[in-house]
Amino acid sequence: MKTFNSAAEKEEYYAKRRKKGFVIGGVGAAILGGGFILQYILYMTGHSFNGVMYSLTTIGICLVMYAAVEIFGW
Repeated sequence: MKTFNSAAEKEEYYAKRRKKGFVIGGVGAAILGGGFILQYILYMTGHSFNGVMYSLTTIGICLVMYAAVEIFGW
């Protein structure tokens, strides 16, 4: 567990983590959205979409979960 010398130092540390979490969460959400669109296009054209469905969804969910950890400060 991290120790802080002052309340300002603690606030600054968690503000940086929140900012980092929002950026990573945005990237994860973009990957999920892009994966959905790509999956839909592949489905409509009759191609296999299993690789896209599982890989991009897994990566997006992992990034969003990591972002939640950063934002909530667990």
